[in-house]
Amino acid sequence: MSRPLLPLSQLLSQPQSDRAIAWVAERTTTQRAERPLTLADLRRDVARLVTRLQGQPVRRWALCYQESYPFAVALLACGYAGCQVVLPGHNRLAQLAELAEHLDGVLTDLPLEPGLNLPWPVCSTVGDETIEGETPALPEWMTELSCVLFTSGSTGQPKAILKSQRQLEAELAVQWSLWHAQWQGGRMLATVSHQHIYGLLFRVLLPLCAGVPFASQNLEFPEQLCQWVADHPGEPWLLVSSPAFLARLDPKLAAAGCRLLYSSGGPLPHAAALQSQQLFGALPVEIYGSSETGGIAWRQANEADTPWQPLPGLEVSQDEQGCLRLSSPFLADAEPWLTTDKIALHADGFTLLGRQDRIVKLAEKRVSLDEVERRLRALDWVQEAVVLPLEQGARQLLGAVLVLSAEGERQWRRLGGGNFLLDLRQQLRPWLEPVALPRRVRCVAALPRNSQGKLPYLELKELFDVPLS
Repeated sequence: MSRPLLPLSQLLSQPQSDRAIAWVAERTTTQRAERPLTLADLRRDVARLVTRLQGQPVRRWALCYQESYPFAVALLACGYAGCQVVLPGHNRLAQLAELAEHLDGVLTDLPLEPGLNLPWPVCSTVGDETIEGETPALPEWMTELSCVLFTSGSTGQPKAILKSQRQLEAELAVQWSLWHAQWQGGRMLATVSHQHIYGLLFRVLLPLCAGVPFASQNLEFPEQLCQWVADHPGEPWLLVSSPAFLARLDPKLAAAGCRLLYSSGGPLPHAAALQSQQLFGALPVEIYGSSETGGIAWRQANEADTPWQPLPGLEVSQDEQGCLRLSSPFLADAEPWLTTDKIALHADGFTLLGRQDRIVKLAEKRVSLDEVERRLRALDWVQEAVVLPLEQGARQLLGAVLVLSAEGERQWRRLGGGNFLLDLRQQLRPWLEPVALPRRVRCVAALPRNSQGKLPYLELKELFDVPLS
């Protein structure tokens, strides 16, 4: 029998004050070390932040955190202070201005950018855990925590997605029912951000509610994972990861002790799944879903065409276009949700056949071609823009076909094509994730159109067959 998950409202009321919650990696000049964080630490840090929040007129806080422990502190503090949590899909403070109608303040562990002029209070929580003195008493949990998630700036015009505590805890309970045996006694490592629904659920909320310690910092490289395993021989661990991370594993970097390995955010190449099993001893559990829907299905792909299994309690069907229709307890209401993913239904699940819209996946991130085009057209150098995905070997990237303004033409002549592209990318960085930045560019006098007034994408792609002059 597995122990039940604790509701978020009861996490800090448990008596085991010395129970490990998380750990922070620290490096001295001579060695690597870990600083454990206990339930007592979490209770203290949440209580102190609650006191700060209660002294503010702000009720909608955007959380922009690099590390997961202070993020968890801020999230729980909002629950006790009766504040709404707003989770942008990125940590770019400059881009928060686009979300002005949805938030009143920012909580962060990031250094503030020089000259940044945001229209709300920005509260840094760095160093709160070092404050000495008596810990204030926690108030009662304020009814129900609500979270507003946003797609990132590179995934289309930021779209608000409201998630209630009920929705989040419903999904946590389903995931725990499937995998609780593997979670027992392990520690959680992660390579993905907690700013998105996948990382929020699996990296932070599920470990908190299940009593499983989690790493505050991200693992950026496979070598870091293998080093951690080498420093903790015989210790069981779990990993929340992505296809981008798992696909670049070095076959020589084997690591024992993996209890469970999650992958989500995009399709995992079957070769990468098999290699993960060979290196870590665990075939990845792939999670299919979205910010809007939460989790939809899972699989462990013994074969490349292994069907997806709907999560317990979810119903999957098709509309007349063959797109997935979903009924789920993770949705805000009982109305079915229609996705843009085409599927084929089978007796033992379903397979994915691709998307219908202009959202593409690059390095497991959803990138809106429309949004990249909008950002390009907003630049002084660009009059018109079309963005399209290109293949470069096994890699997919974005190419941009531009009609330049008079100023853009002057800069092209001054800089040359290569430097022009570098400068263009630099101008886009405050708004787009690195993967969404165009890596190739072609300039034309006018965009070609067919007799129906539509852009001929094959013709546009052919522009990139000619070297940049």
